[in-house]
Amino acid sequence: MGFSRFAGLLVGSGLAVAAGTAAAHPHVWIDMRTAAQLDPQGRVAAVRIEWLFDRFYSAYAREDVDADRDGRVTDAEADRWAVTALGNIAKVGYFAELLVDGQGLEPAGADRPVGRWRDDRLFMSFVVRLATPADPRKVAVGYLSYDPGFYIDIRHPDAADAATVEGPGNEACTAEVRRSDPPPEVVASAAALDKDATAPSGLGRLFADHVKVTCR
Repeated sequence: MGFSRFAGLLVGSGLAVAAGTAAAHPHVWIDMRTAAQLDPQGRVAAVRIEWLFDRFYSAYAREDVDADRDGRVTDAEADRWAVTALGNIAKVGYFAELLVDGQGLEPAGADRPVGRWRDDRLFMSFVVRLATPADPRKVAVGYLSYDPGFYIDIRHPDAADAATVEGPGNEACTAEVRRSDPPPEVVASAAALDKDATAPSGLGRLFADHVKVTCR
């Protein structure tokens, strides 16, 4: 999808966008932090995803987020925006993929949307849930968050706490961010795409961070 279609997907213009039809490059950048959420049995039941949008996209979206047009984005306004945005990105599986025992799964749902305006950048967090909690002591568990068409570059920063584990027994667990390493020809192909071009199916996954959750 082009920039205006992506923007509409988030800010609530009602545009329907199917996963895999996006355009690439990227043109929007998101700094992401994530946390695997453990249930009382020590199983991964959900993942909290936090996105901090780049300043250019934030400036573009601000008019929509600042609903009363008073030049100030309140927490309530940002929260309302996040609720609408979360409903819209349900169309593309919340830009999330859950990995259990070698299988890629779409989230069973998502909730707890939060929006904020931080240092002139738009922030959004939400929680995606597994249909069935998975025990990382018994099976391989992980996740990704990415735009299938790589119009948006969603990555963790280089920080020790960029991906964590929360909940009962989390001290025995780690979340390791593994960077993708697409071949040079894939990188060149993505960079050559016009913002309104259609990306090859699955392009964004080739650039996505893979997070592996392990518990002892």
